[in-house]
Amino acid sequence: MEITPRCRTALSYANESLSRFEHQHASSAHLVLGLLTLHGGVADTVLRKAGLSVQSVEGYLSTRRSSAEQSTIQDGVALGRSALLAFERAKAETRARQTTYLGIEHLLLGILAEESGEAADLFASVHIDREKLWRIVAEEIQ
Repeated sequence: MEITPRCRTALSYANESLSRFEHQHASSAHLVLGLLTLHGGVADTVLRKAGLSVQSVEGYLSTRRSSAEQSTIQDGVALGRSALLAFERAKAETRARQTTYLGIEHLLLGILAEESGEAADLFASVHIDREKLWRIVAEEIQ
């Protein structure tokens, strides 16, 4: 399954943020930051309409400490457990939609499906309904 160039760029942005926050690996919240930093597309539009911004996610991440959990390297990015699970759910979304690529919209669906983890905590902290956003994104890409 091919990862789109824009999705690779979002992963790169998530990776770049690690040193700024002194984190060892990317969480699903770092992936959200990568999607917002990318600008444009379904993921960015939906997240911004919901009230998230680069600054709000950076503020959230600045309060978090990097855990000692092991990470898995995906496209040059050290993914922690929540990010790895989001990525796996994104792959499942891609297969379910019978597409041959994994794009930013699939990654966002994988993040929004998270029931517990960094992104779920982020969304809860700003009172964002993940299930509602998931439905909006799913309808947009049908």
